[in-house]
Amino acid sequence: MGVPTRDELPDVVRDVCGSHLALLDERVPGLVDGLYLHGSLGFDGEFHGGSDIDFVAVTSRRPTQVETDALRGIHAEIDKRWPEPHHDGFYVTADDLAGSPDVVPDGPGVLHQWFDVGTHCDVKHITWRELRDHGITLRGKDLRDLMIWSDDAALHASTRENLDTFWRSQLEAMEHHPREASLPQAAEWGALGAPRLVHLLVTGRPTSKSGAGRWAREAYPHHREIVEEGLRVRERPDDPSTYAADPDRRRRDLIAFMTEVIADGVAVPGPAER
Repeated sequence: MGVPTRDELPDVVRDVCGSHLALLDERVPGLVDGLYLHGSLGFDGEFHGGSDIDFVAVTSRRPTQVETDALRGIHAEIDKRWPEPHHDGFYVTADDLAGSPDVVPDGPGVLHQWFDVGTHCDVKHITWRELRDHGITLRGKDLRDLMIWSDDAALHASTRENLDTFWRSQLEAMEHHPREASLPQAAEWGALGAPRLVHLLVTGRPTSKSGAGRWAREAYPHHREIVEEGLRVRERPDDPSTYAADPDRRRRDLIAFMTEVIADGVAVPGPAER
């Protein structure tokens, strides 16, 4: 199917985003020129029970304090209407998207119902690339006609750094919190999230979490069971788990898999190193 159109999106996604747009028009008219989605939704419309709705709003100007307060109220109302799925994203200008995410100034955004003004976690190279190649236009200039900055070497470097810092720290945390690391949700998060980055480093192309799982199933056949567990939790949560009788084995398998995947990803040479 490729990148879905607005009409092809799941009902809940259209409802949440439709309310977002209506509230923007009512409370901050003229501020937002465009609203776009990125993340797994852009890959054949992939959306599962634990998925978030990741947005980027393009503004006509930097929001004033009054407008920022209005945005805070808008997202509080959206969160009240739809506690799930999380509607996460940030507000930038078209000029921001035309340049490197590394120099985007602090701005308003929301993550897991927490609205603030600052540097948001999705203001990064992979978001720019997903918007360019797999983004969904809900309002404004079509993403294919919007200037979006892109640099393969910078994307590779930032992805490798993410693996070597954030993902390594998460792996260490799993060692110290065995109960949480033994849960099914941990398998979905780690067994699909970490290889998603490695897939990008190896192939040069972004993919969804499920796409990363299908890739990892072939790339790491000796870790197939934990990858299948991650896919099961994401796509078929009512199916029985092969780890039901021994969740601690799930944790051990997950840690072993993530350790190998992170090491492999960090070792992938960048474009200038090949």
